[in-house]
Amino acid sequence: MKFSKTLILFSILLSFSANALLEVSIIKSKEDAFPIVITPFEMIGNFEEDVDLARIIRDNLNRSGHFDANSTDKLINGAIDFDFYQQHKKDAIVFGKIRQVSDNVNHAEIYVYDVLTQKALYQKKIAFTNGALRKIAHALSDRIYFVLLGQKGAFNTRLSYVTVSESKKGSRTYRLQISDSDGYNPKTVVKSAYPILSPSWSFDQNKLAYVSFKNNRSEVFVIHPFLKIKPIKLPKFDGIASSPSWHPDGESIALTISKKGNKDIYLYNLKTKELKRLTENISIDTEANFSPDGKSIAFTSNRTGQVQIYIKNLETDKIKRATFKGTYNAKPVFSPDGKELALIHRVGKDYRLALLNIATRDLTILTQNKSDESPYFSPNGGMIIFATNRDNKGILSIISLHNNQIVELTQKDGVVREPSWSNYSN
Repeated sequence: MKFSKTLILFSILLSFSANALLEVSIIKSKEDAFPIVITPFEMIGNFEEDVDLARIIRDNLNRSGHFDANSTDKLINGAIDFDFYQQHKKDAIVFGKIRQVSDNVNHAEIYVYDVLTQKALYQKKIAFTNGALRKIAHALSDRIYFVLLGQKGAFNTRLSYVTVSESKKGSRTYRLQISDSDGYNPKTVVKSAYPILSPSWSFDQNKLAYVSFKNNRSEVFVIHPFLKIKPIKLPKFDGIASSPSWHPDGESIALTISKKGNKDIYLYNLKTKELKRLTENISIDTEANFSPDGKSIAFTSNRTGQVQIYIKNLETDKIKRATFKGTYNAKPVFSPDGKELALIHRVGKDYRLALLNIATRDLTILTQNKSDESPYFSPNGGMIIFATNRDNKGILSIISLHNNQIVELTQKDGVVREPSWSNYSN
């Protein structure tokens, strides 16, 4: 999975509607892509939502880098012309129906057929309520992904990110946004005239921690984005707080606290209010991230005179250096299986997204950008979202670890930064 692999690149600007904050562009590699067809879903009943399920599923699958999914206008409600799809070198065909069965209950029927054997690989009926067509499209995308690849999808999930817009008078507005994994259904959960940084989802997806400067100092807040509950401000801790990261149990947050000018990593329990120091060094320790089992943290430190990544075993208290290539490696994030770290690696004057195999110490540079930052894995580990710059404008990018396909998410007005990817939806 080296960046130097030969890729066939072309750009696709996906169609967009008013309910999507981010515009999505795919720089797509056809290498090792699964050729399939998504046909229109037959809609039986009256639906207020104007949602093209086939298009959403197509775009989801293509965004993963694993699929070369195409749409067709041909509605399948009878026999399938397998010879036609074989001639066009398609391996699978997906079609379905959405049927209204009562005032508030609908059924989604999904069928996946293997073109070569002409046999059904999957067929299922799923009930859902009104207003959930986009959500059911993401759920169906996950089912198709699993049926054809044997791996869990990550489409029925959410993103969080920070947008920054500037008025004609030069004043800035910061918004903490959440959206579906494709950038649709954006919702502002925090709006401020002061900088917002480092949003972090709890593992149950019910809480978001973030850094705010609204009190003229760096402080950590916790919000419940789906409940009308007042935000929680963590104590001052006799120092500024930054870089929050949730423990998998959802009860504790690791954060960097600067006491007497020295930055170390602490663990704060929201229930007991207990604060526990995790690192103690005269150098800067920051940007902690928990392993999936909660038994270790990866963090950034300059304790050797260089900015490098370390891993602390929280059971033995032993700390080991993780990165040895280059003089700057920062912002580590564990993969969902705990075997790799996404991080930012400096090459000359450029800061690029890289992937570290923890066991072998093999570090793979994934991009050729100049200013990547803030990486975060999709919950299935197949993609990484990160912030970067394009034409002097902050954007988000998603890279497929299957074939290095890049998806860019941009905002028409202002910049986008500080991404985070949720765990699976409830």
